[in-house]
Amino acid sequence: MTDEVMETLLEQLERKLGMVAPEDDEVALLEDELSDAEAELLLYLGVDELDGGMLHKAVELAALFYRRDISEAEGRRSSAYTEGQVSQSDTYLGPEEYQEAVADILDSLARYRRVGC
Repeated sequence: MTDEVMETLLEQLERKLGMVAPEDDEVALLEDELSDAEAELLLYLGVDELDGGMLHKAVELAALFYRRDISEAEGRRSSAYTEGQVSQSDTYLGPEEYQEAVADILDSLARYRRVGC
């Protein structure tokens, strides 16, 4: 992936995750996630380079990888907050759900897969 493409995808990923002016360490993690997503797609599709139409799937996968890594780093499965009569609870995906989400994304690209003997 060229630097120009990486920069464009990084901006898309930041928007997808709702980030505004992320810190340098967050940007580095986002770049790593994009690289991991690209590698996953290249391996799955059996190609040497992603065409422009597949780049949005790289952003989608990278966002999923980022959420998984942040959730694992913080050790979160769920959280709850209550103040007076207002309460909020969040449940995070577990490892199995993340694997299923990755499989769903890859399955959506199955028709583009190149399989050789």
